[in-house]
Amino acid sequence: MATKIGELRGFELPREYYHWLSKESVWGWLFLLPSLIALGLVSVYPLLRGIYLSFFEYDGIGEPQWVGLDHYAFILGWTEFWLIMRNTLVWAFASVVIMALIGLGFAILLNRDFRGRSIATTLLLLPWAIPFISIALNWRLLYNFELGPLNGFLRLAGISEGLPWIASSRYALFSIMLAWVWRNFPFFMLTFLAGMKGIPGDLYEAAHVDGSSRIDSFRHITLPFLQPVAVVMTLLMSLWSLNHFTLIYVMTGGGPGNSSMVLPVYIYERAFHLGEMGLASAIAVAMLAVMLTYGLIYLRLYREDVGGK
Repeated sequence: MATKIGELRGFELPREYYHWLSKESVWGWLFLLPSLIALGLVSVYPLLRGIYLSFFEYDGIGEPQWVGLDHYAFILGWTEFWLIMRNTLVWAFASVVIMALIGLGFAILLNRDFRGRSIATTLLLLPWAIPFISIALNWRLLYNFELGPLNGFLRLAGISEGLPWIASSRYALFSIMLAWVWRNFPFFMLTFLAGMKGIPGDLYEAAHVDGSSRIDSFRHITLPFLQPVAVVMTLLMSLWSLNHFTLIYVMTGGGPGNSSMVLPVYIYERAFHLGEMGLASAIAVAMLAVMLTYGLIYLRLYREDVGGK
């Protein structure tokens, strides 16, 4: 009877796949089915719908009008799109580098034994628990030209009469980046700290006996052990940053002008403020292609560190 499992009209399922037809496997898929359906409704269907609409002129109300690849051809020659793409890449990758450096620095400090370490760890983790809306509104208050504490400190120190942090095209993107880094550096800090806890202490003791300095131990022991963790974290945070919407939209809405505009906010503006659903969908597909390309190249370059080889 067992040899007949998988036979259907002369076709026999390879023996290594017999477990798929076992009772446990069938029940497992049945339990997963509600989650798969929900995932399809909230993720797969919108993705396919967006790709479909990118080939149409559509305002969200009337009938979609077929335009083929016109939207994609328009995007490729659109100066504004490439300016916003540059802002998006600068926003994502510069902030990730700063987060990683700050997170690593605090992880090194918290990896030492000192009084109040648990309290310090808790306080440093607080930004990670605060909702984005609250962070955006509070940082807008911090950046207020007349009443903001940052400009108040600059005036007290005699450094400046104040900076137009989010009201100037020169500082807007950088100002939002500071808030984004403050919110997310605990993610790097906690993960780096967990990675350091997993490094065998015998390695540091052997290095000390051999006369290695702390810097040498950090370079040749700590960093190599943290590299696989860092690869995964930077990939995840880069993709999250590329796809982030809330902080930028609430703090500046992409302004002044387009100085702090990034693709997620721009897609929203085009789709729901200007009613250009088709063009917005094409921009979203282009953004998806950029993220997929980046992720695949990143994993290809560091496949040994993420367990692929």
